[in-house]
Amino acid sequence: MHSSIEATFREFLKIDLKKVKKYEKAVLASRDADALHQMRVSLRRMRSVLFTFQSVIPKKITKNIYTHISTVASCCDKARDIDVYIETYLNKDTLTSTELLLYNIALKCREKEYKKITKYLKSEKYKKFKKKFKKWIKTKKWRKKLTEKQLSVLEENIMPFAVNFLKSYQNDIYLYGSTIGSVLEDEQAHKLRIKLKKLRYATDLFAPYFQNRLGNLKKILKELQDILGQLHDIYITKELHKVFLHFQQDKKLYAYIKKVEFFSTYKKEKLKEVFFLKWKLFTKIVQ
Repeated sequence: MHSSIEATFREFLKIDLKKVKKYEKAVLASRDADALHQMRVSLRRMRSVLFTFQSVIPKKITKNIYTHISTVASCCDKARDIDVYIETYLNKDTLTSTELLLYNIALKCREKEYKKITKYLKSEKYKKFKKKFKKWIKTKKWRKKLTEKQLSVLEENIMPFAVNFLKSYQNDIYLYGSTIGSVLEDEQAHKLRIKLKKLRYATDLFAPYFQNRLGNLKKILKELQDILGQLHDIYITKELHKVFLHFQQDKKLYAYIKKVEFFSTYKKEKLKEVFFLKWKLFTKIVQ
């Protein structure tokens, strides 16, 4: 499969910008949790594309676009956190009176966050950004700030670029992981989760050019990201509990929340054990 670096860069951004527009309609129409999730995935993928190609289209050129994408994604974060919480802890056929109280509080918080999202997605600022971004991609506006040498690099085949990026970034993650030691701290888990997520997105993007040769890497990246994602959700759960308790002081609710957090702490330690087993597999693949 032959494609230039620039053509691939453009195509990746076009695909996910189209998806963002598609899913935002569902978010605005019905406040659909899955649509919001998919919208955020596409936003993160676009940021990942900008990151992946920054050696040929420098960060200083894409900084403004990257910031705007991050702003949209950040606007959706809290609502998504609440959706995950409801799905994880309150998606039951029958709820106890305490769980029902918690569920109603969560719904109030969710409604508040979705109102913020709706307001932002309907704003002139967001509409102008989409229009500007679409034009930026269509007219290859980044070219205006590149030298002749840099422009010639963009015409090169994507394959060598993809191979070099994946190899380099795998090594970067491997080196970071080697500093962790035998205890995975929360901050380390957070940083590693972000790094692995970027590598996974890049792997998914470049996979068609490798004719299924990235299967093992994609599998272990998904497993590691799932583990680190669950660890992140446990952290977010505690933060949400602070918000929920602020809504209503109730002894039974407090006791229920502390019970959830107790079991989450146990789960957290088990997840870390599994992480180190999967991390060993990752190091074998990338070495």
